[in-house]
Amino acid sequence: MVRLFDIQQFKLINKYALRDFSRSYKKLWVITSTLFVSLLLLSLTFSVKEALNTEIASNAKELLGGDIQIDSDIEPLPPKVIDQFNALGKVSAAIEFATMLSKEGESPVFTELRAVDNNYPLYGEIETIPEEAANIIFSSSLKPHVLINESIQNLLNVGPGDDVTIMGQKFEVAGLVSSVPDLAESAVFGEFAIISMDSYEQFGLSSGGSFLDHKYRIKFNNSSQTQEPETIVNSIIAYDDTIKTRLPGQSGRRLSSVIDNFSNFLNLVSVSAMVIAGIGISNTLLSFVNQNNTSIAVKKSIGFPSSFIQTMYFYEIILILLSTSIVAYLLGVFSPLLANELLPKSLGIDLQPTFSLVGYLNILFIGLLVVLIFSIPSLYSISEIKAASLFRNSFNPVSLNFSVKNILLLGVLVIILTTYFVNQTDQKLYTVFYFVAFFTTMLIFYGVSKLLIIFIKRFHKFSNNSYRIAYRNIVAKKSLAPIMTISLGIGLTLLLTLSFVANNLKKEISDSIPSMAPDLFFVSIDKDIQGDLQSFIEGVDPNAELEFSPMASASFISLNDIPIEEIVSRSNRSAWVVRGDRRISWSEKPKPDNPIVEGEWWEPGNESEMFISMDSRAAYDLGMNINDKIVLNILGRDVTGTIKNFREVDYRDISINFAIIINKAFANKLPHEFVGTLKTELPSGDVLAMVVEKFPNVSAIKIDRILSQVSDVLNKIFIAVTAISLIVIIIGLIVIVSAVLVQTTFRRYNNLIYKILGVDFPTILKAMTMEFAVIYGTLIFFATSVAVISSYLVVENALQLTWQFDFGLTLWILLSTALTSFILILLANRSIFNPKVYPLIRNE
Repeated sequence: MVRLFDIQQFKLINKYALRDFSRSYKKLWVITSTLFVSLLLLSLTFSVKEALNTEIASNAKELLGGDIQIDSDIEPLPPKVIDQFNALGKVSAAIEFATMLSKEGESPVFTELRAVDNNYPLYGEIETIPEEAANIIFSSSLKPHVLINESIQNLLNVGPGDDVTIMGQKFEVAGLVSSVPDLAESAVFGEFAIISMDSYEQFGLSSGGSFLDHKYRIKFNNSSQTQEPETIVNSIIAYDDTIKTRLPGQSGRRLSSVIDNFSNFLNLVSVSAMVIAGIGISNTLLSFVNQNNTSIAVKKSIGFPSSFIQTMYFYEIILILLSTSIVAYLLGVFSPLLANELLPKSLGIDLQPTFSLVGYLNILFIGLLVVLIFSIPSLYSISEIKAASLFRNSFNPVSLNFSVKNILLLGVLVIILTTYFVNQTDQKLYTVFYFVAFFTTMLIFYGVSKLLIIFIKRFHKFSNNSYRIAYRNIVAKKSLAPIMTISLGIGLTLLLTLSFVANNLKKEISDSIPSMAPDLFFVSIDKDIQGDLQSFIEGVDPNAELEFSPMASASFISLNDIPIEEIVSRSNRSAWVVRGDRRISWSEKPKPDNPIVEGEWWEPGNESEMFISMDSRAAYDLGMNINDKIVLNILGRDVTGTIKNFREVDYRDISINFAIIINKAFANKLPHEFVGTLKTELPSGDVLAMVVEKFPNVSAIKIDRILSQVSDVLNKIFIAVTAISLIVIIIGLIVIVSAVLVQTTFRRYNNLIYKILGVDFPTILKAMTMEFAVIYGTLIFFATSVAVISSYLVVENALQLTWQFDFGLTLWILLSTALTSFILILLANRSIFNPKVYPLIRNE
């Protein structure tokens, strides 16, 4: 009977592997360093994601603010419904709406205001500065109080005790809100304030209809048993389909989704870094085998088979993998503490290090797959070393072994790695595309290096000595061209692509959009004051560009009698059009900047039928066609409409645009409000201050403020992605340096010959410079080409922005990368520039 595991053989392998490893571990530094960096990056992203999911799961009720949340949007729930909720537990009511918060002498600030009752919050607490400020807003006082966040404090230059104005009413600032339990789905990065429900009702504060949001949270009498009360709540609100509920497990989804997407990106970059590290592993291991060919031949001469030696060396690589993965994971485990410094304090999220055996095994398995893929061709080359070489006293260097068996095995391992990684991400299709694009790019760069060698061989042979030496180095069997082209090419392509995308996005935000965008965006304007507001603004600035559009709230019910939830998945890029409430508008004719691309505009005057015009891109994504039937719930009534045309809608200028427009004749009978835009030559802050003073209930967003916030976020993202791309380049440089060190003996011998023949140091230096210039010049041409094409597709198609090539940015990246790479190569070669002749003469 065949024994599946021979303990004696394992002990023998362990003995020889440890002995060999203790003698030659310095030769394997490239494997250690590249594996460690890539595994650390992977560990960082996995640890932060796991810590966030743990935090959200353990504090789900605090993040939601109750055991269940009921949203009734514009209309409050009837008192009898509230009474039924009170029978189930403690109820807290809140009203959220957008309004202007102002201080005399300062430009008003668009703020998300929350009016809360005395029961708020049901879980957790309001953290304020000073500590007791939260109690002040609920105390009886002739002057009401408000809690503001730090952003409002900085914009209006106010603090505790100062007065601010909300919708014409003076409020005293009680303190600063540092954190509230249920802010994860709210204005985390914007302006946020809290007042009491009593103040809201006492002073008659109100907001334009469709931006008012009533929310009710319940803390059940028996919080440990929520399934039955949840069923009761759903039965109580079953009379109205527009009323929605949210459970604790659904809180923080927006934040979690953002971090998940970013971590998925980091994971892909980490795997890319590991694959580049794998090239270094393969090259270093092959060099290691060639350096130990005498030892391998001796082992074979005393009866050790190739399989034993292969297993012994692989055992050494596994030891390195285990040690580096453990250290990388332990360091990565503490990355949530760093993430806490980057997350807004107002979220109330405190990520903690989480040790998980499954998490470590996950990282170890990915590392093992990469090690297997890149070590197999090197280890199988051991079979080419024969014991008979000892008698000839000569050894020919072995090459990577790509037999049919090995190619099939590598293909299976690559598929396993891709499948395993894809199953861990939500964006599976994009992840597959990334892997396909990545490995295709690797093949392209490998092909580029081979084409360069073929081209150099057929090129005219110059008589210049430096060129001849450079030519010989490039076309040599151990040329740097393939390794340098692949390792540095992929990292440079990634850096250029991300830089091009980020740079175009920043230019669009800072240059293009501000030139097209309005200065102010008015929201939720009551139709009774729209005419007066327009007249007032025209009186202040007769040259102002002012536009108003009617607006009503609607929600998608079905498409061609099929519920919309069954048709549109959450991953659909236009799912936002049909999810939740959507603002719709109407007009007599299409806007000039919304041209019809399919179908025809409707004839005016039909009041009995609803006709629909859709955003063409959204219609395509959602699978809509001309004459399809759509059911919209408008103000609680289901209305069936017919799609008549598709429009090309450009949202980039932040003007008034709607994905859905209906015919004006049908819509005139609907209750509605207005939104508007203003572009003026006067200071927008001054105009806004005058408008708010005259019309306290009018709210407006300063576009330059929004663009400034977006620009700040983009700058941070740009810094982050640049740093991540640099990690990939650093690993590539380590691989290149290792390749240079592998060739040290070969190049030292050549330089000795050159020195005997009278070739001086400047000539050799010129040759190295020429060799690097030729390889890098070819590399940057293809890297820039791939980066230009990739970034163009992302910017023009995915982001729908205008792509522009930035020559200055490209030149800076290419030159800085070239200079760094060349200096490292020179440093790695410093020991062979002036070799001694006598050892060669003595055949040492």
